[in-house]
Amino acid sequence: MQSAHKDFILAPRASGRVSWWETCLLTLLALGFGYWLSPDDPLLVAASFPWMILVPILLGVRYGFLQGLFSAALFIAALFVFRLAGREIYLDTPASFIVGMLLCSMLVGEFRDIWERRLERLSLANEYRQLRLDEFTRSHHILRISHDRLEQRVAGNDQSLRSSLLSLREQLRALPGDRDALRTLADTVISLLAQYGSLRVAGLYRVLDNEQVELQPLATLGEMGELNRDDVLLRQCLQRGELVSVRSEVLARGEGGRHSALQVCVPLIDTEDRILAVLAIQQMPFFMFHERSFSLLAILAGHIADLLMSDAQALQLPDADAQHYSQLLKRSLSDARDHDLPASLFAFELSEENGEEIQRLLEGSQRGLDVQLKAINGRGHRLVLVLLPLTSGEGALGYLVRLRQLFAERFGQGRELESLGVQTHQFLFEGGDERDALRHFLFNECALNDQQVAV
Repeated sequence: MQSAHKDFILAPRASGRVSWWETCLLTLLALGFGYWLSPDDPLLVAASFPWMILVPILLGVRYGFLQGLFSAALFIAALFVFRLAGREIYLDTPASFIVGMLLCSMLVGEFRDIWERRLERLSLANEYRQLRLDEFTRSHHILRISHDRLEQRVAGNDQSLRSSLLSLREQLRALPGDRDALRTLADTVISLLAQYGSLRVAGLYRVLDNEQVELQPLATLGEMGELNRDDVLLRQCLQRGELVSVRSEVLARGEGGRHSALQVCVPLIDTEDRILAVLAIQQMPFFMFHERSFSLLAILAGHIADLLMSDAQALQLPDADAQHYSQLLKRSLSDARDHDLPASLFAFELSEENGEEIQRLLEGSQRGLDVQLKAINGRGHRLVLVLLPLTSGEGALGYLVRLRQLFAERFGQGRELESLGVQTHQFLFEGGDERDALRHFLFNECALNDQQVAV
């Protein structure tokens, strides 16, 4: 109530009855003061200035048109009373005095009323804006508190998507060759998927070669009910080889159970379209039921399937590193085509001079999820292929800038990659069917062959 937007008034307000009492009282006091000052001329008509006119003007400014006019009318009525009483000074009072007093009081009162109406409109508009500002301020504070809590939550969780995949890869590498990787790492897999999908009730089921699902789950989250092989969502997932879900509109109406006991089915499918397992989700938060969450689950499930299954074409390569690298290239192609998820590929062709030193420097610049493959191309040069998964063109540019800084620190300022005999070839996965373009890049620009990399 003390804020400035409440103060748009000309003077403190008075009720109607009080304003009329004050008008009469002030007018009578002015007449009494005039009689005391000049008994022969109480209205001060003979003075050099008609001072009594100030009273109607003051009342017009204070209360408005009617009160100012009423005060002027009282003065004029007093003038006629004095004239009837025989006061000679008022017998020849000019009409301009009467008209002037009436006009001045009316004009001042009218302008006062006009400005009061304008200020009232401004006050109403300002109060409305103040109300909306208060609502916005409350919403802002709530959002700020939520953001602070989210920051604390994220700061306490240093597990990123890259580090999660790296951790799963390290666990897979530590397993003996005769162990069932899917069964051994089932709990880790479902925990990883649940972390990024906020899953509440879900189960991980193996898919056999005849596309039949084992009813015994490899791992569960929450109280997972019995899985029905004939569930419409599960059948669609196996037939189409992609993530399927109940429509959010059906789920919002509470009619999802009429169609399927599941809400989402996520296949763990590798680059050769082989389904290793299915993640059957019975409950997940409604706010996660959108395309972005589903794409993240599908991408993550595809990468996990690539880690757990071998690529038949890559197995024909004599080098195990080349097998793994080829598998990741196909996964990047699939992610870019199906999910618009970018990746970048660099090929650094090294000359004989400083070749080994530059190669060690490139190996030392490798990031967490980046993969490198070293080979000798058809031109007899050392070639280092660097795959940057989940990296757009801007991220690839940042990688090049960081690499140039490393080279400048090692070989001196002003030494560019080209001056050291390094030829840089770049390929960007932008979506669509780019397999032929990638093969042209590898086999023509980089001068590799199908015994060194398979795509």
